[in-house]
Formats: sequence, structure tokens, C-alpha cells
Amino acid sequence: MRLESIGMGKLVSFKDLPNGMRYYGRFDQVANASGIGIKCGAMNTPPGKTGLPHFVEHVLCRATRKYTVKEVDLTLRRYLGNGDADWNVRIDRYSTFFGHLMLLKPSHMRICFDIFANMLRDRMIDSQGHATEQSRIHNEYYLRGFDVMEEFLWDQLHEKAYKRNPARHRIDCLPQELQTVSANDLIAFTKKYYVPRNMFMIIMGPRFKVAEKMAYQYFSDWPNRPAPEPDFDPADSEPISGQNVYTIERPGIGQNHVMLGFNAEKFGGCNYYLQKVLAQVLEQLLLEKLQEHKHGVYRSPVMLSQSKYHGLLTVSFATKDTEFVEDGIARITGLCKQMREELVDFEVFKSALYRVFYEYIGPFVNDANELLEMIIDSATNGDEDLTILHSGKQALEKVTREMIRDLANQFLTSEFLTIHIKPV
Repeated sequence: MRLESIGMGKLVSFKDLPNGMRYYGRFDQVANASGIGIKCGAMNTPPGKTGLPHFVEHVLCRATRKYTVKEVDLTLRRYLGNGDADWNVRIDRYSTFFGHLMLLKPSHMRICFDIFANMLRDRMIDSQGHATEQSRIHNEYYLRGFDVMEEFLWDQLHEKAYKRNPARHRIDCLPQELQTVSANDLIAFTKKYYVPRNMFMIIMGPRFKVAEKMAYQYFSDWPNRPAPEPDFDPADSEPISGQNVYTIERPGIGQNHVMLGFNAEKFGGCNYYLQKVLAQVLEQLLLEKLQEHKHGVYRSPVMLSQSKYHGLLTVSFATKDTEFVEDGIARITGLCKQMREELVDFEVFKSALYRVFYEYIGPFVNDANELLEMIIDSATNGDEDLTILHSGKQALEKVTREMIRDLANQFLTSEFLTIHIKPV
């Protein structure tokens, strides 16, 4: 289907330093967003040390030889606000990033980038930082994870879906394992993964020559060391098989929380954009099945969890009516069966296709923050040259209803996992 003609502007440019570190840049007069990425995350957790990669991110983001803890705090608060404002220092399953979102002026971006670059150069790991950040992560485990049902569901599904695949690892920590992580463990991890051939930088806003100059200024003297060997055999991807239901009782919650997990393609597969349309179609059709009736739920999001090592498609809902849990699951699986057997309604298909197109093209047009995330996803999951990132429109214009049905037969099958968090 021919999509609307919306100019996406300049593509993202990139080059490599002699030591192998890649730098990305895109001219945008209002972006002023930047950061440094590392191609490692929770998936690189050493055995028995869940939370170690997260711990590294915390400890490094404290001070440098050039800036004290107080100077880092005051300067970054001035431009980025508190930790939930314009910061973009975070870790996920496959990447770690030290950066920020869009700022008002290029000079502000340069000040913040200087701090983050010095953090990664100096790697100030000391006893004070170790004790402080260990406590903070332990609290974060509850505040952002265990006590938040959506996150708890997400973590439980990944853990139950896999036995060997590193996607099973929690991002935040396991408190009992976090306590065993020493400062020497943190130092060893940075020596292995924080090397130029396993890192990249992104500069959004200035012309690419500026990004190139900054790359040479900050990273050209780093030693040329090989990237770490993969911690996992991609062939051992462990697709979900059969039907497994895990019911977990939790006191003090007011609703049943349910998540179904289906197999999906890994990041960058030949159906990368088609799969996004499939997820959007499924979410649109679930509106009537799960929301528009007397037991209607508030939301029923469909999400994709993908890396170069794993792929999951999830459907979730929450309901105060325990008797609706089985009915809700049956409505979802019944809809999946319908999508395997029938062509989706053309208007639904068209709406879903355009939604995915808008989510793709929008960041190039007016959302540098989201484009930054798209670059990080590509850079850390095998699309370092951004071939997939730059080909979204062409791929979407080839999508048909028949392709949606074929993909549903491949993934929306009777092989799925269910997590049910039940109030008691």
C-alpha cells in the first residue's frame, strides 16, 4: 500500500574511529541530544550476579576526576532536572546508555556530554559509591520493579519463558545476588565490556563534522581492544513450546494481572516491520474483545520484546473480576485463531499500518528523543549500519493482509505462556 508522502529529512550518518568506536550523528537544528552507548545490558549478567550490569551503570554515573559528585549533581540537575526528567542514563536487556534528551542549546549538550564522557573514561569505582549505589538499586528493585505489577509481569514472563536464553535476566537486580557483587566485580565488568569496539556515541543536532570532532576529542586515544566474545549462542534461542500457566498469589493488590507471551522474531528479522503491524492489528481488535463489554478492562496493550537473541510478543490486561481471567484469555486466543484463518478487515489493517508508519517516520520528523532510542536499538542488535532503521517506509509499503495472516500462523499459535498475578 502506498503510504503518505512525508519527508523524513536527513538519514543518520556514521563513521568509525581507528580504535573501532562508532559515532552517529544527524543534523537537526533543535535536537541537541547526545550520549554514549555500550553494547551490553542485563543479558550480559555473570552467573549468580544478577544486577551487576545495572550496578556498573549506577556507580559510574557519580563523579569523575574533573567533576566531583556535587558538581555532577548540580550541573546535570541544572540542564536535565531530576533523574526522571531529561536524563537518558539507563540500562535495558541489551544496552547501557549515558546521555540526555533534547536540550535548548548546543552548548548545554556539550557540557553534559563532557561529564558523561569523563565518567566513562575515569570509571570512579570506590567504596563510597559501591555502598551508596548498592542501597539505591535495592530500593529501586521494589520501587520500579517488584511492587509495580506491570513490571513484575514483564520480568516474570521473561524469566519463565527461558531457561538458558539471557533475556531471562532481570534488569534491576536480585537482592540476594546484588549483595555478593564486589567493587572488583564492577571493575572486571567494565574492563571486558566498556571498550571502543563495544561502544558508540550519538550526537543529534550539530552537523556531522561536529560529531566527528567530538568523537576524536573524547575517544580517539582509547586503546584498540577487541570486542568481547558473545556470552550466548544465538542458535540456543529456546522458543516457547506448549502451553504453560503460572499463577502467582500476591496480597494487597486489587486486580488480577494477566500477561500472555507468544514467540516472535528476533530483532532485525526479515519480518521486522511486518511484526509491528501484526502487533498493532492485534491490539486494535482486542479493543472490542476485552474492553467493550460489561467486564471491560481498562487497557490491553500488545508489546514486542526483541533483541538479537530473543523475540516475544505479549498481550496483557488487568481485571478486578477473577472469573473473567479465563474468559479474557480465551478471547485473546480466539482472536489469534481468527487472525490465522481469516484476512483482517481492510480498514483495521489500514489503520494499523498507518499507525506503525507514523511511529516510524515521526522520530525523523520531530522527535529526536525517540530517534535516539531507535539508533540505540539498532546499534546494539546487529543493525550497526542502520540498514533496517532507514528502510522502514519501503518495508511497510510491501505489507499486505495476506502477510499478516501468514505471520499470525507462524507466531500467534497455541504455543504460549501465561502469567497470572492473583490477589489474595
